[in-house]
Amino acid sequence: MFCSNCGKQIKENDNFCRYCGYDLRVDAVIDKQPREDVFHEDELGKNINDSEIVNEDYKLPPDDAEEFVLYDIKKHWMALFWPVVLTPVFFIYFWNIFLNTHSIFSWLVVLGLLAGIIYPVLRYVYDKIIITTKFAHIKMGVLNSVEIDVPLKEIDKLDITQTAMGRLCDYGTISFVADSQRFEYRYIKAPQDLQYIIDNPARFVKEALSDD
Repeated sequence: MFCSNCGKQIKENDNFCRYCGYDLRVDAVIDKQPREDVFHEDELGKNINDSEIVNEDYKLPPDDAEEFVLYDIKKHWMALFWPVVLTPVFFIYFWNIFLNTHSIFSWLVVLGLLAGIIYPVLRYVYDKIIITTKFAHIKMGVLNSVEIDVPLKEIDKLDITQTAMGRLCDYGTISFVADSQRFEYRYIKAPQDLQYIIDNPARFVKEALSDD
């Protein structure tokens, strides 16, 4: 089954596209021919019809429920763009200039190139966003790392933006405010997936747990 709005493959029973957020129930209403209501039995054996299923009220698990990891947000390969570009520049400079000069300026250039290579790689490895049944656990930074837990009921505080290049390569930036400070988590892969969670976290939790 494919979303009629963005064309990406989705699950047959999804009510919303997990990539663009399109309401798939609209298509179901348009395509549906007049017919008698189809009834199903709920967990208590009571007959309920399709319209009641569509309007299902999703709820987050209770606070005392066990916490499970549901989704691990990956960084896009564009996070390693500068290390890829600077690595050959570093070796060319090191072999052709640095080894022949040993000046203070050449040391500064070498150290600057190394920092531009190593730091993004470390951020790519250590930055984490993990979605559980209760929180969005966010870890950012290397030396002075910041760890923030955003409750799922407050996950709408996360704001996703994409540049023109981000839309082309399918990556984006998460920005949010915590403890009166503004943070940005760059180069997340497939930001539509996180937007789907932000739009209705309770729905996402139920779908993720039912898939398991």
